[in-house]
Amino acid sequence: MANNFLFCSFYYRSNLKTGANKRFENIISAFAEHVSDDQRIIVLIKRGNISDHFIHEKIDVHEVSRFPFFDRLFTFIAYSIRLMSLKKMIVVTDFMPVPLLALSKHLHFQLIHDIRNFTKFKRVDFFSFGKKIQKRQWKKCENIITVSDFTKKELTQKCKIEPERIIVSPNGIDRSYLAEPSNKNRDIDILYIATFEKRKNHQLLVKALEHYSGRDRLRVCFIGKDLGTRDQIISSINLLENNIDADVIDHVGTESELIDYYDRSNLFVSPSLYEGFGMPLVEALSRGCKVLCTDIEVFREVGKDYVEYFSPDDPAALLRLIVDRLNRPNREMTDNKFFESYKWSNITKDLVSYFNQYRLH
Repeated sequence: MANNFLFCSFYYRSNLKTGANKRFENIISAFAEHVSDDQRIIVLIKRGNISDHFIHEKIDVHEVSRFPFFDRLFTFIAYSIRLMSLKKMIVVTDFMPVPLLALSKHLHFQLIHDIRNFTKFKRVDFFSFGKKIQKRQWKKCENIITVSDFTKKELTQKCKIEPERIIVSPNGIDRSYLAEPSNKNRDIDILYIATFEKRKNHQLLVKALEHYSGRDRLRVCFIGKDLGTRDQIISSINLLENNIDADVIDHVGTESELIDYYDRSNLFVSPSLYEGFGMPLVEALSRGCKVLCTDIEVFREVGKDYVEYFSPDDPAALLRLIVDRLNRPNREMTDNKFFESYKWSNITKDLVSYFNQYRLH
């Protein structure tokens, strides 16, 4: 009897186009196309987040209610009960804390996008269990999936997890990104898509633009949800007195809208200081943007020689690079092998093959 699968993310929001959300949607819809007819897929999410990606005859969507108080605690309880009620299957989840007792019934794969709690960019919230408990739970997980070799190395070094327990499954891009680019005028000079938080380092790009002295006006577009630094960045933008027009957009509703911004942009610049992957780099390249990003290990892994790198603390050098690259023509990506490894169909095919080596029944 073939294995069934459960994909769970209580952090998933169908109206936000973050890297984690897009991975959740695309992996599930691609799994439905790759598994056999006698295999079923259960999707477990918070109520109100059903997506078109989950509408398929092989997919059953289960929703968990939002709780007005102590949401994480009650979600943990509801999740544990649901797991105990299901027959043995392969479970892929990013939820913390890990319900280890309930998951002992199933073959569990903990999805870890990054380990920012072990860096200076850690998230702080009232219900955080702290990195010590997180580390202890991860070490008890039999299997871990992460999205980059960089994060796998971080898990082995900082959390002391054996590398053989970790598999790397990269993030990818929707097939619509690989369609023929439109012939739209690239009226946006610089695009940066990232949540507004300290690690995304918007301030470096703004500081670089403070010293722009060119005759041509530059149009700059920032897209991202506020996670604490948006007002500060807007205040810095408002102080710019040179030829800069800047737009700050909270989010876009659809993938086609996001692609439209890439198609209209000449240069994609990412000054981020820490990432688990870096999906916008691949998306921007697929739509013909020139890409500049900070010289951090994970960006080297993802972007390879197709992007250009700059120091994360030298705004003057970044400005010189921006001005130089804006005056160069956009280059067409001709290396199809680069994008093959970032197609969801290929990523999913590898995962299905890996999971099917297990026989649970």
